[in-house]
This record gives sequence, C-alpha cells and structure tokens, in this order.
Amino acid sequence: MLPLYEQYRPKSWSEVVGQDKVVRQFEVLRRRGLVGRVFWVTGTSGVGKSTAGRLIAQEVADPFTTIEVDAQDVNMDRVREWERMCQIKPLGKGCYCLLINESHGLSSKVVSRLQTVLEVPCVQKNSTWVFTTTLEGQQKLLDSSFDANPFMSRAIEVVLAHGPELELAFALRAREIARKENLDGKPIDQYVRVVRECKCNLRSVLQRVESGEMLN
Repeated sequence: MLPLYEQYRPKSWSEVVGQDKVVRQFEVLRRRGLVGRVFWVTGTSGVGKSTAGRLIAQEVADPFTTIEVDAQDVNMDRVREWERMCQIKPLGKGCYCLLINESHGLSSKVVSRLQTVLEVPCVQKNSTWVFTTTLEGQQKLLDSSFDANPFMSRAIEVVLAHGPELELAFALRAREIARKENLDGKPIDQYVRVVRECKCNLRSVLQRVESGEMLN
C-alpha cells in the first residue's frame, strides 16, 4: 500500500491546499499556454514542489512523454539526447515534459548547455521544462562559482508558500485525511502543533498521522 502522502497527493490544482497564489498564477499562465515554457519551482521541503511539477506535466504531456529525473542523473549526453528527442513533435498531447528535481545539483557544464538548448526553436515548440529545488538549494546554485542568472532568467519562477501561513491549511488537510483513514482522534490545535513541529512539511505530517499519533 502506498503511504498516505502518495495516496492523497493532489491530482488536480483544485486539490492543492495552502498555495492559492500559485494556483492563481497558473490560471493566468494557462490562458497564455504552458507549452514551451520553462518553470523554476522553489519552496521548502514538503510543501508541494514535486506535486506542482507533476500537475504542470499532466497538463502539457502524456505519461509516456514525461521524463522525471533527479538533477544528479543529468549529464551532457542526456541533455543532447533530449535536444534530439525534441526535434520531432511527439504523439498524444504533442509535447514532452522534462521534470528535473533537486535542480541545485545540476553541474555548471549542464547549466551552461541548457542555456543554449532552451533557446532552440524545436525545443521551445515541442517541450516544457520544470526544474524544482528547495529555497536553500536555489541559493546554493546562485552563490556558486559560475553565473546561473542567465539560465534562471529563461524560467518563470514559481515560489510555493511556506511557514506559518500554511499551518492551518495543512492541519485541516491532515485532519481530513486522518478522518478518512480512521486515524483521527485529536482536536485541530494538535494538528497545528504537529505541522509546526514538522516545519510545514506535509509529507512528514502525514507520516506521523499514519503512525497513529493522532489517535486518542
């Protein structure tokens, strides 16, 4: 059985909680078109970066034309492979989606190469790129010895909310899930406490719910 955080991962933007600003941002972008865009998604751990990336992917691409990888697995050969792949429009929704997590782990050579690849007309026409990283990871990339700003300037920045503004929204969502799974037995203030202790990492909160912590 999948863990709760996977079972209840949002399958549409309407199921996303605590990220109203980002949801509105995509309502605007959707009207202008998501294909050919580059997105840079940041936020603290457990607030929904991977979820946001996958929701973008499902809008523009089919599962068989979506590639999700960790940045450490991206080398120059792989980038060249993706560039060749994007020369031909795929079947289905007609777009590839490249979803690259932990993007602060990209090497300087790969970042430099991507700056060129993302300007290639066929790549812009046939693909959408999503890079996700933590706020700390983004700062690490920007503070590195090479200049990542030209690469970053090609992307639309999507900053997920974090901190106290998420506490109640995540607590209510955790309680809702706990009730569905017969794992609830404590008042909402106890859920807020757990969310706070987990530093608004909803994945960690749901792990504690699943362990039975919220039962009487």
